[in-house]
Amino acid sequence: MKKAIIKLINSLDGKNQYIFFVVLILICIVALSVGIYAQFFYKYADTDPLMLGINIGAKKTTEEYAMLKSNFGELFNNSLRVNSDKILVEKLNGEKDIIYTAYNLINEDETYYSVDVNIPEINIDTSVIKKINSEIKSEYYNKANSIMRQTGENTIYKVSYASYINEDILSLVIKASLKEQGKSEKVSIKTYTYSISREELITLEDLINSKETTIQAVQNSINNEIKVAYQNAQIIANEYGVLYERDLESSIYKVEKATEYFLTDDGYVYIVYAYGNNNYTNEMDVVIF
Repeated sequence: MKKAIIKLINSLDGKNQYIFFVVLILICIVALSVGIYAQFFYKYADTDPLMLGINIGAKKTTEEYAMLKSNFGELFNNSLRVNSDKILVEKLNGEKDIIYTAYNLINEDETYYSVDVNIPEINIDTSVIKKINSEIKSEYYNKANSIMRQTGENTIYKVSYASYINEDILSLVIKASLKEQGKSEKVSIKTYTYSISREELITLEDLINSKETTIQAVQNSINNEIKVAYQNAQIIANEYGVLYERDLESSIYKVEKATEYFLTDDGYVYIVYAYGNNNYTNEMDVVIF
């Protein structure tokens, strides 16, 4: 190889040799610049080392995944995080971001209620998105207004969200907390994961494929996570007499039955089992891969 390069250089005349070395130097400068940018300035260097714009999430240790889970509540800051240089959509409102806070209701009556809700809207003009926006308004906006009209038990209602765009995939996750007098706190989670190019909601299996893993590997992670949560709940129950009973054999823990999942901008998939979706409890389990 070395001899071939030397032979090539010797075969060039003076002008062409000059051009060859100038081009070679420029290539080296560009390569060095890209390397420096990727190392020190590119936000997603750990999950997208080739800077292709597709984040699938770097592998983490057990402790690092545990840290992500413990910080789950901090995700809900009513904002949009984007990892994409080209998002081609027709907006419903040209002056707004692709996901924004459509309704911000903060109101309090010391006797009857306290409401603090941030309700998002997806700003994309497709029939699927319009249906989603209608569902969101019906669920959270109408609930907040009904609480503010009541004159019965004291009720505390909070809604916040987090949203992400990772290349073609848009994810929105909404957290609602409802505390009615005399009842346990009810914390629910609702997610929407949408392909911008296909204009349709996508499945957990789609995300598993994009993460270059397998359904069985994810199923194993779910099984392990729920088993540990079950064992921890048993310990708490023995100590304090409080237990949310998980059914380890329930079909809700099957990959194909998962309903609440989303993809972050830095490439991690969250599967959320929020038991408050159906019961008065704030218990939930989170699986991340």
